[in-house]
Amino acid sequence: MGVIKQTIKKILNYFGIYKTKELWPKLSENKKQFLIQKISIKTSVETLTDIQTSIKNKQKGAYMRFGDGDIFLMLGKDEMLQKASKKMATEMNEAMKLKEGTLHKGYPLHSNLFGFENGMAQNMHLVSDSDALKFLAATYRFIDIKNINSPVSLHYLATFNKEFCIDFLRFLKSTNPVFVGNKNIKLELVNKLFGKIHVKTPETDSYLEIDRIEKDLLNILNIDKEMFRVIVVAMGCPGRILQKRILKKGYNVYLFDFGSLLDAFNGDNTRLWIDLAGGTENLKDILNELD
Repeated sequence: MGVIKQTIKKILNYFGIYKTKELWPKLSENKKQFLIQKISIKTSVETLTDIQTSIKNKQKGAYMRFGDGDIFLMLGKDEMLQKASKKMATEMNEAMKLKEGTLHKGYPLHSNLFGFENGMAQNMHLVSDSDALKFLAATYRFIDIKNINSPVSLHYLATFNKEFCIDFLRFLKSTNPVFVGNKNIKLELVNKLFGKIHVKTPETDSYLEIDRIEKDLLNILNIDKEMFRVIVVAMGCPGRILQKRILKKGYNVYLFDFGSLLDAFNGDNTRLWIDLAGGTENLKDILNELD
């Protein structure tokens, strides 16, 4: 499956549908050396522990997971599941710069240059040094280099520390969260992980419906605007824009970006790391422990 997905990317790139990082800016040598010396990434356990503490203390904020797709959209280029637009590029730039609340921002920097956790490998949460530097070239002006979190904390722990992953998922469910995500996620899975509140989003191009999605979410939050709520977001890159919008409106919430582990739980093999983790059936074993 991994080889097939890589081949598909090459074909899409050939036809101009999937853009390469050649379009991204480049770092000066001085800035490159500065970032190499200063950047360190919190571990997956540290990341989720900090998030859990923020939620327990009812701190307004978000776990925001930025990746290649966000940069493409910020630069006005299409990504795999979203068509670019000027408005979305502006909003993605705002999301990158967001400072409201207690933020745990994760970036795809796990590499030989910036460090990685045991078990990470190519196509499994580890990126090349050159790709890490390209990402930084596009984003370093927005990054708090003293507070860089793992963007794959749940994904990594689902493979290498299932007990911690399960404990965190139980904690997340205990907060009675609002789930904002893909309408194709199975009802029984939504109920098991999050509960009964589901704001449904399209599988692709969710930005086209983001005003409706935001309105549906606000209708829930406005029932008791002062009440602290946890919101789990799983709607691709535009999820970062939704997080930005809600925090800028001043709502008393913590927004947690779940990521592609949810695809694996749903039986959808959408990422190469899922193959390398043993496939969807291996990862779905975690769900049995949540009963």
